[in-house]
Amino acid sequence: HFASVPAGCLPPSLGQLPLAMRKSIKGSLLFGAAAVAFASGLSDPQTDALLEQLKAFEAEFGRYKETSALELRRAKKQSAIEQGVLTERLAVLEATERRRLHINEAEADEKIAWNEGNWTANAAAIADLQSAADHTWLILCGSLVMFMQAGFAMVEAGCCRAKNVQN
Repeated sequence: HFASVPAGCLPPSLGQLPLAMRKSIKGSLLFGAAAVAFASGLSDPQTDALLEQLKAFEAEFGRYKETSALELRRAKKQSAIEQGVLTERLAVLEATERRRLHINEAEADEKIAWNEGNWTANAAAIADLQSAADHTWLILCGSLVMFMQAGFAMVEAGCCRAKNVQN
């Protein structure tokens, strides 16, 4: 669209600017060139071409505004949908049972009383579990000692001559 804008009029770093800013700069240059040509009263083909480019730029800018407005409406609609989903999730979470750390004193006292009532049953189960764990530990340690004895025997047999090995 902007082929007739002289290359020397644009800064060399124009390619690094965002698209909207580049279009705005080019539009401003076109508008300025058309205003100068119109003010001077010239009516040559170059002036007409500048005016045509300016009209094309205005039409493109209008389409850009419409597209941006449509994208904004879509984003707001999507945001409203996501907000509704999050609100529903929050309501479900608030309706479910609260975490254990967030109990009031009456609930805490009730749970403590229940635990105190079950203490004797729990104490017997804990004693049985301790006895089983002790026996398991002794068997494990005994088997390790047996394997260590066999390992030492193999080490000692490998460290001396065959004629000196005794059973």
